[in-house]
Amino acid sequence: MSRGIIIFAQNNEYINYAEQACACAGYARRSLSLFDEICLITNTETLAPNETLINEYFDRVIISDNFQPENIRLFKDTTDKLEYAPFKNMSRSEVYKLSPYDETLVIDADYFIMNDILDQVWNSDNDVMINSKYRDISGRHQENIEYIDNFSIPMYWATVFYFKKSDFAENLFTLISHIKYNYKYYYYLYNCSGNLYRNDFAFSMALHILNGSVAFDVPSLPINYLNNSFDLDDIYRVNSHNDVIMYCADAENVSSHILSRFKDMDLHIMNKKAIGRFIDDLLSHGEKV
Repeated sequence: MSRGIIIFAQNNEYINYAEQACACAGYARRSLSLFDEICLITNTETLAPNETLINEYFDRVIISDNFQPENIRLFKDTTDKLEYAPFKNMSRSEVYKLSPYDETLVIDADYFIMNDILDQVWNSDNDVMINSKYRDISGRHQENIEYIDNFSIPMYWATVFYFKKSDFAENLFTLISHIKYNYKYYYYLYNCSGNLYRNDFAFSMALHILNGSVAFDVPSLPINYLNNSFDLDDIYRVNSHNDVIMYCADAENVSSHILSRFKDMDLHIMNKKAIGRFIDDLLSHGEKV
């Protein structure tokens, strides 16, 4: 049984996702050991200027140049800077067909693995594992977002998920692809918010439909919640591959920050500019091929 970790990265004019994916891969390689390869799925435009660095951190690169409709997102760098830029996140539905592995762990390029708990996914009895809960490290969001909307379906987070080649997983990703290409219909059907195409929404809809449009508990990952650092937070210092100190935006005054240390726990860092400012430190603490 082959086992692989897959990371997606497609650059825009605002963020070098390729660099961040390399840092992410380096952290995964330092912390996990029971996989065979780490693979990057990217496009030609992203690979060309970053190929040397990518080859230092990835065992395999898969090119996917499929057209993606424009998906414009507001990127925040704490409260200091706001900028709209293309958000190229629509390739996730292709991962079942593109993955060369029997078992696959997919992680976002801004998700930093700092312990070995996710090694427990391998050889699972579950066809798919994905989380429905998150924890805001700054405490601003006191309650987990449990539903797409107050009158809609349970939310599942596509930041990190596991699947193995199976009929259920194949049907799931076929349905996610269908939802992607008919997103406006499903967007209104499930009373979604915002204007972005979101993988979280598409995964949640597909899981709901596959269960006969009845809510059910999908198996979670061994860490059954995400540690989310949102884009109002910032990085203060990177100490090592498993030790990061964050500026966490204060719940009552988001322009003020509180220092918090995160050690031996996975961390989703959503402020992409913060990652970029510390990219050299993050790359240096990761393990290369």
